[in-house]
Amino acid sequence: MDKETIKYPFISRVIIKNFRNFKNVDVDLTNKQVILGENNIGKTNFIKALQLVLDPNLSDYDRYLEETDFNDTIETPFDNKEIIEISLEIQGFEHNTALLATFCDATINTNPPTIRITYEFAPISDKEYGYLIYLGEDKSFAFTHQHRKMLNLKVINGLRDANSDFKNLRKSPLNQLLKQYDFDKAVLKEIAQNMKDEGKSILSFEELIDLKEKINKNIIKIVGNQTSYSDISLETVDINPDKILNTLKLMIGSNKQRPTSEVSLGVTNILYISLVLLSLEDKTIPTLIIKEELEKLREIDSENLLDEFYEVQGERYYKLSQEKEISLELYKFFSNNYDSDKGHTILVIEEPEAHLHPILQRCIFRDVMRKPLSIILTTHSTDITSVSPINSIVHLRLEEDSTSIHSTNNINLNTKDKLDIERYMDVKRSELYFGKGVILVEGIAEEYLIPRLALNLGIDLDFYGIVCCNINSTNFKPYIALLRELGIPYIIFTDGDYYYEIEDNSSSKAKTKRIYHELEKDDHKNKGWLGLDLAYDALKELRIFNSDKDGSSEEDYNKEGYYFSHYTLEIDLMIVNAGDRVASESICNTFKELTIGGDQQKENFTNDFEAGDFYSCLRKIENSQNKVGKGRFAQRLSTYSHLLVPSYIENGLKSLISKITGD
Repeated sequence: MDKETIKYPFISRVIIKNFRNFKNVDVDLTNKQVILGENNIGKTNFIKALQLVLDPNLSDYDRYLEETDFNDTIETPFDNKEIIEISLEIQGFEHNTALLATFCDATINTNPPTIRITYEFAPISDKEYGYLIYLGEDKSFAFTHQHRKMLNLKVINGLRDANSDFKNLRKSPLNQLLKQYDFDKAVLKEIAQNMKDEGKSILSFEELIDLKEKINKNIIKIVGNQTSYSDISLETVDINPDKILNTLKLMIGSNKQRPTSEVSLGVTNILYISLVLLSLEDKTIPTLIIKEELEKLREIDSENLLDEFYEVQGERYYKLSQEKEISLELYKFFSNNYDSDKGHTILVIEEPEAHLHPILQRCIFRDVMRKPLSIILTTHSTDITSVSPINSIVHLRLEEDSTSIHSTNNINLNTKDKLDIERYMDVKRSELYFGKGVILVEGIAEEYLIPRLALNLGIDLDFYGIVCCNINSTNFKPYIALLRELGIPYIIFTDGDYYYEIEDNSSSKAKTKRIYHELEKDDHKNKGWLGLDLAYDALKELRIFNSDKDGSSEEDYNKEGYYFSHYTLEIDLMIVNAGDRVASESICNTFKELTIGGDQQKENFTNDFEAGDFYSCLRKIENSQNKVGKGRFAQRLSTYSHLLVPSYIENGLKSLISKITGD
């Protein structure tokens, strides 16, 4: 059975009004979400909003809020009778009859089936505030503890102490897993008695006999032998059969076994998260079922599903076959006829990367995303975002006085474009998600030179949180769609690639021919720029340009983030620096240092540069025989702090900074 055939409940939409960082947000989600944003932007407060509704570990007192919980833009909220509202919409529960029955009053849509649960913190009198959690759109339908038992939230905090939780019987994920099994009580009682009997042999140790005699002699010295306290003996501890499973502890290691307290924090975190994931998996279909219970179910199994999927396991159980693919019919059968734990938990993991090596971060993330659970992650790890599905990103950023939330859930891209971006997002490039602003460039030369040229203008990209991303092509369309969907300001630096057209009469049918890689002259006819043509097509496909007037001026493109060189970055850089002696020498010396050509080749480069034949210089840089290359040339050139900056780069950088900091 396809893993998507049987769905599981997930939060499909969140609406938050007036709560902490959030003035008024409305975001669509999927069943797997990766939440990103800088420190103190509101990721934890977003999780807190979900907890106010669904977390069973919050007490009634915890759900009461303070005046400080209102958004900072709201002055004296209690005096003005302001309201905090958090609404969660849930989808993906179609196959669960218990949830359908329990939440029938919460239904707001049937296609797809959707329920809504709303938390409201509002005045209940002239002087007092209180909270209400209700189902659907009718405040008279209260959301109760029974509802939360059926649908709840579990949060694994970023500042977690996994070892401490393993020792805590209530918090230990191992204990939660043990509770899911029906152990034979009689066998446990027998084992407990055997353990007690075996333990008594320790009382024959001469050391313990000597210790007991010393204790008794000392007691008699103090109180005499006339009291009931004058005879002390030693006994082994009684072993409660109901608590015998609590004596189990996890050991790790293939050669030498060690307890969790003696291994690295990273390994302990992996084990902890793995056990939690296992404990929360859908338990509608049991993997083990007692023989007596299976025999009763056989009486109503008209399709012989049990015989098809279960096989004898020992004297007491039947076990679900690992070789057969589970069917939807089997799921429905157990959902309707077997009294298992029907509750569903939505898991939140804050910073799963804690203490983990980058490779392990990606491994555990992939495992998390494969699990048949609704999962929400918060992270600062580019290793995790580098393997995140494009539809899974939720981005928090500050806009004006409050935090806004943007999601890629509904991004308007075809499958191939999505795959292109996912392949692009290696560890380095997935920094794009974390930037306050993004510069998209088409090649390695721009990736090296743009940060240097920005510094030459007195602009430190890191200071403004700006990330420069090389997409290795001119196909900016999917990245524009992604950044717009996430609300991240961006600009694009791309080659204008000037051309002009001539009549080509080389064949019987006359046609026009484009001439590239020449500097513009007054006598050129039918001039154009390939960069503008490509940009127009991309913006038209994205429906950013809609009318025939769009794209009629370079300002139209600047408005949408496009900034073009006149020719290419290298040519424009040579042109603007040709009149500066120090900068000119830097460009020429860079070629001389890198080329393996002889003195004549080096002199030819300088002569061409001084004559203004910049395309000839570029061809020498690109010539494979010289072993220079545009990337290597740009890398070395980026070490110079006195290069002059082409105007299109300066204009683009100032535009992006104004978007980040405000005009």
